[in-house]
Amino acid sequence: MSKLRVGVILPHNNVPAWIRSMIEEIMNSSHTEISALAFADRTSDTIPNKQYELQLNLDKKLFHPEPDPWELSDIRKVLYNTQVLGINLYERISRLKSMRIDLLLNFSLEDMPKSLLHVARFGSWSLRCNDVRATAGSEIGWLEILNDIPVMHCDIEIQREDSLQLFTGSIIATDPSSISLNQTSFFWRASRVIPRALQRLYKQGEQNFFEQTKPADTVEKAAMPSSAQWTALAQKQALQISEDKILRRVAVQPLALMAGKSVDEESFDWEALSLKVPQRGVFWSNPFLLKKQDKAYIFFEEYVSKNQRGRIAYTALDADGNIDEPQVALERPYHLSYPFIFEHRGEFFMIPETSENRTVEVYHCTRFPGEWEFHKTIMPDVQAANTTLIEYSMRWWMFVTITGRGSSTPDELHLFYSDDPLTDDWTPHPMNPIVTDVRTAQTAGRLFRREGGLIRPSRDPSLKPGSAVALNSVTKLTIYEYEEELLERIEPPNEEKLGIQTYNNSGEFVVLDVLLKK
Repeated sequence: MSKLRVGVILPHNNVPAWIRSMIEEIMNSSHTEISALAFADRTSDTIPNKQYELQLNLDKKLFHPEPDPWELSDIRKVLYNTQVLGINLYERISRLKSMRIDLLLNFSLEDMPKSLLHVARFGSWSLRCNDVRATAGSEIGWLEILNDIPVMHCDIEIQREDSLQLFTGSIIATDPSSISLNQTSFFWRASRVIPRALQRLYKQGEQNFFEQTKPADTVEKAAMPSSAQWTALAQKQALQISEDKILRRVAVQPLALMAGKSVDEESFDWEALSLKVPQRGVFWSNPFLLKKQDKAYIFFEEYVSKNQRGRIAYTALDADGNIDEPQVALERPYHLSYPFIFEHRGEFFMIPETSENRTVEVYHCTRFPGEWEFHKTIMPDVQAANTTLIEYSMRWWMFVTITGRGSSTPDELHLFYSDDPLTDDWTPHPMNPIVTDVRTAQTAGRLFRREGGLIRPSRDPSLKPGSAVALNSVTKLTIYEYEEELLERIEPPNEEKLGIQTYNNSGEFVVLDVLLKK
């Protein structure tokens, strides 16, 4: 199949950094080329809202969104060999038809002229943020704060001659305080969503690609807040910022452990678990179960507030699932959490989360359970969280959640495979990222089997102030395919327990962490 030929419609030759990054990624791909470039002013006649612009600039100064998605540069320096079409609409249509463009990427026109829908085989592609159409200069991210919408859908709207379809791109968490952080997350994610969709269209072909889309309704263009909305938004932001400051001054909600005997692998009973709360200024989370010589242990993160750093601790479980006093197993000069432990050739190895060090590291147990030494780095220069391995179908599989550019949350699940769990040469899965929904991307414990099937626990951090755990049934896991479907959710049971981050079920014991109300 020959390369996809793409035309790009921009509002101006000076484009924001997220668009430049996206175009550079497309240009560097082996499957797509940018054949035409057109500049068209946004069709909006909205009068600039100086109050809104003032608030957005203040928001940027308060929250310092990085990397800056709005930094301007001249796209003509990147697309210096690309044909630039004229301003006249009819001239553009004639030129585009003669060039046999496969699709148009529209980052300027809020209302696409019907005459332009005839020129590209795969239609005109635009961005959607939840229920509004987004362009290069759209005012997005404020409505989610105003209406307490916990997530933003970054999708692609595909307009063809006789249809309007939606390609699901990614779901990212909303920041309840900051418009600029929301825009940063959305635009940087959009810079990856479109290149991925183009790659999928090229590899899968027209029929298979469009079978993954769904019919869509026409939506409104993104708009700035009205005067009444602006007042309510400013008040809400001020209140949220004030609450955040108070929470930082006062001790945050404690994280504790709960454990007990597993009554039934297919059901979950809060009443069967006992609570173990750490001393003041210490938080316990990310517990994992391990059994050696008929004795059960829990390895977990112990966060000490005065050090502002996590370390790995362990404790024993008695026959009834009661938790003993913990001891330190591993400490480093950077934050450690999520101590995933696996056995290989009769020895134990640990992969704690070391995202602060931008690595995925393996530690070897030299004397069980409390002595561990650094073995090797298996993935350098990556901000990765919750690395989880499983040996399945003659291979080792690594599930790892990676923080995307501009995002403050690990919200894209990547999959790798290898014949050796200790190698630093893991093969990326061709469907990466296999999950792009912040509500299910973070793996929340060891994968386990139920009735012959494979279950992947995941964490939903979009709930405020807590979180929940979802149990997902893995329906396809091969070197070519990955699919999963939601089975059930484990929600906080009452107002005293606000959230869950990690869930592990060994068949004999159940252990989890719980966010407690102060």
